[in-house]
Amino acid sequence: MNDARVPARSVLFLQAKPGMRDDLVGVFRRIDIPGNALLQEGCLSVEVQVPPDEDGPLLVTALWSHRAAYDGWLANPWRDYSGSELAPFLAEESHGVVYDIVLAGGDVSAVAAGAPMITNESNEDGVE
Repeated sequence: MNDARVPARSVLFLQAKPGMRDDLVGVFRRIDIPGNALLQEGCLSVEVQVPPDEDGPLLVTALWSHRAAYDGWLANPWRDYSGSELAPFLAEESHGVVYDIVLAGGDVSAVAAGAPMITNESNEDGVE
């Protein structure tokens, strides 16, 4: 796509060490990775998804107003901190890709559909 303002979706697979999937999800909650990503200009939504198989990889997706917004997230120094918090629970390198959104339908977010959302009030450790 030539248009720099085409929305983008980042897709990241994270493989937890055996028996540590819930701990890995717990880090996302404790340090509020979705909330911190939403502070990045151009981040519109973030989802952390788990498969029914406890050994399957977590899927982390985010919607960006455009690809450059995602590039800004990659350059965000806070990611060094979050990466160090996640690392003890990861079995291997993460695998991710960013897609340009060329066609879409509907207007439903996971939050609107009933997914739990992190808020400052639910962040037990007060880490932001």
